[in-house]
Amino acid sequence: MRDKETLTILGLAPRQWLVKIIGLCIGLGIVIIGTQKTGFPVIFTKLFSIYVVACFLFYVLIDLPPMKPLSGGRAFAYALITFLGFSFLYSTVARMLPQFNPKFEIAKINKPPLDLGTAIGPEAIAAGMEIFEENKCFNCHKAAGKGSSMRGPNFDLWQIGLMPRHELKEEIFDPRKKFALGFTDDKSKKAMPTYYSEEIPEAELQALLSFLQSLWSKDKMPMRGKEDGETPMVPWDKDPEMIAIGQKAFEGTLYEDLNCAACHGKDGVPLMDGARDLRDPNAESKHHERKLKDWTDADWFHSVSVGVEDTPMMPWLEDYPPRALWLAIAYAKQFHLK
Repeated sequence: MRDKETLTILGLAPRQWLVKIIGLCIGLGIVIIGTQKTGFPVIFTKLFSIYVVACFLFYVLIDLPPMKPLSGGRAFAYALITFLGFSFLYSTVARMLPQFNPKFEIAKINKPPLDLGTAIGPEAIAAGMEIFEENKCFNCHKAAGKGSSMRGPNFDLWQIGLMPRHELKEEIFDPRKKFALGFTDDKSKKAMPTYYSEEIPEAELQALLSFLQSLWSKDKMPMRGKEDGETPMVPWDKDPEMIAIGQKAFEGTLYEDLNCAACHGKDGVPLMDGARDLRDPNAESKHHERKLKDWTDADWFHSVSVGVEDTPMMPWLEDYPPRALWLAIAYAKQFHLK
């Protein structure tokens, strides 16, 4: 009975409170599940949840009956209480967010500059990932299984690590020069900040590039396009543009001394004894029992990267970057499909 009286005194019937509380729960559920499913960072889940609670309080406030006119000391007291209440609420919410936490900001300011002399290999990659996170890159890009690709390419699927360092640097410092496939709309073109060349020191840039170059896989063909967009994700071996570039790599006009056609032929007809006939879908492998038509992306990369014993096939990964191998593979996979 006391609860009912309290609710009535506040000016809202129990049914009104029930509807608003149910709406609050539904709103929080949608925000929490939606942000997790779409890969938003946890900080955004917290921020959006705060917005939902704020909306709940706002709708409660506008449904309350109007107050009686106040004057004198009572009016001043109510104004003071309102001011202190909202100040406390604002300060409490702000303390929950790292960007408003003095300790968080002070730690960033006092962070010693990265010393590349002590940050090499795995250490440089780890430092680069930290720089990637500090610059809010995870908000628009998915990388190393973290972040969201709602506004920018998914680096895990794109395998951005296949790009040369100088091209990666250009993408970071001059993001308006060229645009990724699937991200040519006006909104996407303006999403990438243009001030990184002024804010990222050279040492941090090198660590960031080390992290980005670690984002490639020997088990899956790289892809291009936009997830859930008008330009869908497509593997290199299904992308006409990448197949055309792959043909140049295969025929020896893209990378010096990398010429697959010298042994396998430009038309897939072997020119050297022991070279695989890429036109034969039933060709067998010395690495496994699968026939050529059933090879996985990992099978192709393994064969090209480590070579094949007792055949002219060399371990090409010793002399050429993974990008060169994937391009050649993208074209080589077309012969047995014709």
